[in-house]
Amino acid sequence: MMLVSCDSEHGIAPKPIVDTEFGFGGNIVFYGAWPDSVKRIILVVFKDPLINPGDFVITNIGFLSFELPLGVQTYQYSSLDSALFPLIPDDIPPSVYHYVAVVQQSTDELSLDRRDWFVTGIYYANADTTAPGVLTIPEDAYVDDINIYCDFENPPPQPPGGN
Repeated sequence: MMLVSCDSEHGIAPKPIVDTEFGFGGNIVFYGAWPDSVKRIILVVFKDPLINPGDFVITNIGFLSFELPLGVQTYQYSSLDSALFPLIPDDIPPSVYHYVAVVQQSTDELSLDRRDWFVTGIYYANADTTAPGVLTIPEDAYVDDINIYCDFENPPPQPPGGN
């Protein structure tokens, strides 16, 4: 079905298709010395809250980034251009996400096994560090300022099933 519109400038013409991007972005800031053991840093977003050890699994992942640069102090990211797998769309689906974290790995190969992930930083909303912030991505909107602070010397509490 094609929608048409009429105005004095263009007459009768197809209604323009609006390509609205939705997703999220912000800055990841690293404090302290980078451990020599870190082989990769990844941004991961979980759909449901992490309550049980089984929640930290691939089927609960709403977004997984490619490997972020090592050794930097600040990294600006966007979900629109950082999805790891081609199967994950560039736009993260509008929804509510309960856990946004930066994880580090010391394994030689990328691993999706919980025991190989160490949480380095968590998104906290409104500077409330008592609980992870909830990321809400509405339809047709891009959410900015989802900033994550990673302190290698004072990491956040590890989620269930932690190392």
